[in-house]
Amino acid sequence: MLNKILRSINRFSTVYPKRNFNIEYLQDVEIITRDYYGSLRNILKSFSNHKINLYDIETLKLNRTTKGQKIVVKLTFEKVEDYKFNELVFDLKQRYDEVVIDNDSQIPIVPWYPRNDEDLKTIGLIMQVNEENNQDHPQFKDLEYRKRREEIAKISQGHMVGEPVPYINYTQQEEETWKKIYTILREKVQQVMSQRYLRNLYKIENALGFKYKIPQLRDIDAYLKAETGFRLKATHGILSQREFLNALGHRVFCCTQYIRHHSTPEYTPEPDIVHELVGHVPLFADKEVADLSQEIGILSCGAQQKDLSRLGTLYWFTLEFGACKENGQIKGYGAGIASSIGECDHFPKANYEKFDPFIHADRAYPIQTVQPTYMYTENFEEAMQNLIIFGKSLQKPFGLYYDCIEKELKATKRIKTHLNSQ
Repeated sequence: MLNKILRSINRFSTVYPKRNFNIEYLQDVEIITRDYYGSLRNILKSFSNHKINLYDIETLKLNRTTKGQKIVVKLTFEKVEDYKFNELVFDLKQRYDEVVIDNDSQIPIVPWYPRNDEDLKTIGLIMQVNEENNQDHPQFKDLEYRKRREEIAKISQGHMVGEPVPYINYTQQEEETWKKIYTILREKVQQVMSQRYLRNLYKIENALGFKYKIPQLRDIDAYLKAETGFRLKATHGILSQREFLNALGHRVFCCTQYIRHHSTPEYTPEPDIVHELVGHVPLFADKEVADLSQEIGILSCGAQQKDLSRLGTLYWFTLEFGACKENGQIKGYGAGIASSIGECDHFPKANYEKFDPFIHADRAYPIQTVQPTYMYTENFEEAMQNLIIFGKSLQKPFGLYYDCIEKELKATKRIKTHLNSQ
């Protein structure tokens, strides 16, 4: 049933293909000098004198000899005009034993990631659907439902980040399914979810009328932009782990627009608009949760496959099914809890385990059943700090930061990319 969608996506991907890139706006220089008090300060003074901005500094001690200790200082800086660069090099070569400029053989090669909104156009062009685990569910057997699912997928497929999200004219049956499941979840989340989640749910509920109709992603997108700067990209189905997490690095949440099958509103085998809007959106309206989401996303950009999988697991144990203490009680904040009747019912009697990213990054977890154990922290800030510490342990050969003005991820070192892991 999805062959038409996949063929359409393949044509779409030829319009916005992923292309490898090199970081062109940075330059490198390596300086070998004696290790003495003030040696680094003197190097930095040379850059200051020439009014050149540094992006990254890396130092390494060389093997000590009878002539004393030497160090290598690698500096990455913003590319400047030729005359300014030549003056800097001349100055450095007068002062230091050895100066190496732009050693291309040492530029690390990392998996491709989207740098800006233009690159984000490539996100979601290849849909991953694992139907083999759900053959008996009406969501996959009902041909009329599949036809409708395909219709909505085609509408979502063409959406680009930064453009208005297309409207969906939901049917009466779809609206009734929303009202039924939302009414049940609205009551259950009050018992198990944290005040951080509930506060944002009530606020967005009042602003956009969650109780009465399926909210349009265009309205949600405008709301989140105003609250935390997060944006929505309509998508046609399940994305690869790399693409989903990479988009979060840009404060972009990839969101489906179809709704679960009307005969089983309490459960869906794949993310739908109930999971996205009831589960995730109230969290993205919270600045701290939005920052945590982006932190995981930035760490995923350029990460090797093993580290990417570990980050995906940590996302599962925090933003999907995370919990924290509140007034002495463990309360949920994860989207997977808030958007599932089964998880809400199970949460109070489940097992809890103190969250440790260095342990839980390699923990297996079930996808098609309720979670046997929820990971919690003493407060939400602890979860954020744990992830920052974990991120520093990843063996990424470069740093990234997000420029919210230009909406671009900028690297702190020169890199090249490859598409082998896409």
